Amino acid sequence: MVEDTDNPSRVPGRLVREDGAPAPAFAVSCGRLVRLVGEIAAVVSALAIASVLYLPVGSPRGLLLQAVRVAVQAQLPTLGAGLLAAGALLWAGQSFTLSRRTLKLTEWRQVSDRYAKAIEQLGSEKLDVRVCGIFALEHVARDSPRDHPDVMEVLTAFIREKSHKPLRPVDPAGGAQERSARPDVQAALTVVGRRKRERDIRPMDLTGSDLTGSDLTGADLTCADLGGATLSCADLSEARLRRANLHGADLRVADLNRAYLTRADLGDANLTRADLAGANLTGADLTCANLHGANLNCAYLSGADLSGADLSFANFCGTALTGARLIGANLASAKLTGAVLFGAYWPPCPPGRWPRDCSHVWPTVPRPG
Repeated sequence: MVEDTDNPSRVPGRLVREDGAPAPAFAVSCGRLVRLVGEIAAVVSALAIASVLYLPVGSPRGLLLQAVRVAVQAQLPTLGAGLLAAGALLWAGQSFTLSRRTLKLTEWRQVSDRYAKAIEQLGSEKLDVRVCGIFALEHVARDSPRDHPDVMEVLTAFIREKSHKPLRPVDPAGGAQERSARPDVQAALTVVGRRKRERDIRPMDLTGSDLTGSDLTGADLTCADLGGATLSCADLSEARLRRANLHGADLRVADLNRAYLTRADLGDANLTRADLAGANLTGADLTCANLHGANLNCAYLSGADLSGADLSFANFCGTALTGARLIGANLASAKLTGAVLFGAYWPPCPPGRWPRDCSHVWPTVPRPG
């Protein structure tokens, strides 16, 4: 039995037998309609012919009726050929509809088989088989839009589960650990990062995943949930993280060069020594975030909320902080050369607390409170 995907709403429980015995409801309706039209046409044609062939000829209009009868008899072969052609067209249309539906059913069955095989590979003990299963699932998601959400759900669950399990046992001597994601998790991240986002029906759930050292260059993680995830030393350069949830995430020494983080939630995130040069953080929430020693050279932080954030030793040279909130932020030894602070709310502290070697565009709005 396979699911009847003819219904766009995908109502669960509608099944079609694979042995082909009962035809689909739509095909049965088409067949009945074709037969009904043919029967009506035959009856009408027979009545029209009988009314002409069997009219009396002894009346004053006999000659006229006889002439009409002769004309009709001459056109009978043409009429018959027309009815035959119409019947042939109706039969061909019905056959085409049935063939098309059979082809779709075959394709759906093949996709289901591929999906089941890929899931089986994903649970293999061998690394190369798991990686093959991941890329097989990617092909299923590309070929079948209706299976795309399920495939992404499987892959994100795989990442959440497997990212915390190292392939190699931890060195008891406490040696330096390799700072990179395990190959199967990296493969799954690559597939998720380049998916067709317009087919998503829910955000990618990667909460709490350990993605240390992973390569997410240019990945599309728009609206993704990465709350509490570990992304230290990860490469997120030019990644699309608009409206993403990175609350409490560990992004120490992460590469976020030219990343898109507009309106992202980075509250309580650890961005110590992270590279955010040229990143777009317009409207981002960075309340209480740790940006100690971070590089925000030429970044865009217009309208961002940095209240209570640790910005000590951070590089804000050439950074756009227009309208940003810096209430309670720690700006000790921060570099603000060329930073645009027009309309920003700065910490309520004496002017001497600001770095002396900076040139500022001072705010024109009063301090709140």
